[in-house]
Amino acid sequence: MLNRGLLKAGLGGKFMVDLSNFRQYYKEVETKFHDDKNAIKGKQDSTLSIDWDEFNDLHNDYYTIELHHVDIHRKSCLVTLYSYLESFLNYLCECLYKLNDYSVKHTDLEGKGITRARLYLDKIVGVDFNKINSEWASIKNLNLIRNSIVHNSGKSDREKIDRIIKNEPDLSLDMFNEIRIKDSYINEAINQIEVFLTLIHEQVFEK
Repeated sequence: MLNRGLLKAGLGGKFMVDLSNFRQYYKEVETKFHDDKNAIKGKQDSTLSIDWDEFNDLHNDYYTIELHHVDIHRKSCLVTLYSYLESFLNYLCECLYKLNDYSVKHTDLEGKGITRARLYLDKIVGVDFNKINSEWASIKNLNLIRNSIVHNSGKSDREKIDRIIKNEPDLSLDMFNEIRIKDSYINEAINQIEVFLTLIHEQVFEK
């Protein structure tokens, strides 16, 4: 049988450490891209009046990083971050099923992903989502942005995504109608997930 105290400490420590490591990894890669662009800019400044072909090559290298490498990195981080949240919530549901000897597993419920995990935490575990409405709304927005990156969104989702982007200064659409993500959006997403999981954790183990 699972020990309640150990499980509380273990799960709480796990997501805090995992998100801290993810935050550090993201910062290190962003810093590398920033340094690479600065190095290219420095070379451009020294070749401007000397070699136009070399200057043009450096210009292309700079915007390859800015428009492609950074974009891929941020979108990959967002998708990975969301996948982590989904995986952790499913694991939490599984642990609570065993700890409290519930008759229903989260996999017995309809749906999938965080929606099913939320249903389980609400109906079976007794988490009061009315207390964390704003945090849950942020998670749902993150889900829509993630889905837009991974899948081709339908019209209804596209309209929701457009509303999110309109009210989110760290998101924008490029000329191809694809989402562009600013550096600070990923950091804020990490913070939102950390707050959300902390509030879930507090409710689950205060019972």
